[in-house]
Amino acid sequence: FTLELTSIAALLAAFPVAMLVERRFPLTAETWKRSLVSYAAASILFSAVHIGIMILLRKLAFGLAFGLPYAFVDDFVHDTLYEYRKDLIPYAAIIAVLCLVRQVEESRLEAAAARADARDTGRLTLKSGGRTIYLDARTFDWAEAAGNYVEAHAGGRIHLARISLSALTEQLADAGVDVAQIHRSRIVNRARIEEVLPSGDGDFRIRLRGGTELRGSRRYRLVDKP
Repeated sequence: FTLELTSIAALLAAFPVAMLVERRFPLTAETWKRSLVSYAAASILFSAVHIGIMILLRKLAFGLAFGLPYAFVDDFVHDTLYEYRKDLIPYAAIIAVLCLVRQVEESRLEAAAARADARDTGRLTLKSGGRTIYLDARTFDWAEAAGNYVEAHAGGRIHLARISLSALTEQLADAGVDVAQIHRSRIVNRARIEEVLPSGDGDFRIRLRGGTELRGSRRYRLVDKP
């Protein structure tokens, strides 16, 4: 029990090492090679801090609680490498969680900034690969989800953007565009709707200005707003 508790306490004490290296070398598409090298090098420091604090805690616990000496190693090289290999798993897990938290937080901040910009300027902010596309929200016609991307049709062009359909809907609403969801993977600008046609099977079709026709699902009834 004492051995396990001291090891866990020492791992928690070594946590700032992983946090600092992840903050100093964030994992991005441009810097991932340098970041991985830095993470690998910092794993040695992480393990050294863990082992050092663990030995100190065990010496204190064994001496104060049991009146016994504590010896960490019989073979320094073998035992140290053994502990280092064990430390790699929690270290890698901590780094992975920190990277994930960073990505989630950056995505949240980007989404908030995009919505604020939509409110202030009336434009959409879409990410496509390494590019950022700015569109006049008033030119938006319709959009369809395509896996982790959305095909946004605006101004006679198609833009493939890495954004969820709900996030795009929020941006459009902030920009003052009234959109309707007509399918679980499809939204449309109400101002572009020219005609709603029944399809005979309970679903419906929408004809937009310009002649484009979209299929709507019975689960998403198109209700005109007053």
